[in-house]
Amino acid sequence: MLIRGDVKELARRLSCSPQLINSWTREPETDSEYTKGKSTGKFSFLDRGREVIAMVKEDDGEPDRAYPIGYYFASLLKGTFVPDLIITDNPGSDILKCIGDILKDTGKTIKTARVFWYEKSPGQFTRKEKAKLNADIDEAIAALVKLRQFMRAQ
Repeated sequence: MLIRGDVKELARRLSCSPQLINSWTREPETDSEYTKGKSTGKFSFLDRGREVIAMVKEDDGEPDRAYPIGYYFASLLKGTFVPDLIITDNPGSDILKCIGDILKDTGKTIKTARVFWYEKSPGQFTRKEKAKLNADIDEAIAALVKLRQFMRAQ
């Protein structure tokens, strides 16, 4: 992941020691190993982030409150975070109908965006319009991802 010399620079940027950065590549310590001093590995920043998300999921039963973390990191990478589409019905052939219905609605979303942008309030969206359009777009992207997952599983 890091190339030679990056450890020192990353340590400088994170205000920690290069030894800590290097320790992230070793196995994390368990409580028993930590107290016995047998392992030198430390939990990395990714491990810590995973624990924050796990704690939110445990508290809420769902990861929704942790989604801003996904949005933030995706934006840093010039990407898009879209929560997985949860289909609670029978995942057989009904999944394809559900995905098809969502994608059919995507056409309506595009038409709605055009009307908002060009007719209702030219050149701008209200906060409410943006929220609705973003939710519809996320659902369409998630449906396409679910379709890909479904096809790969077959």
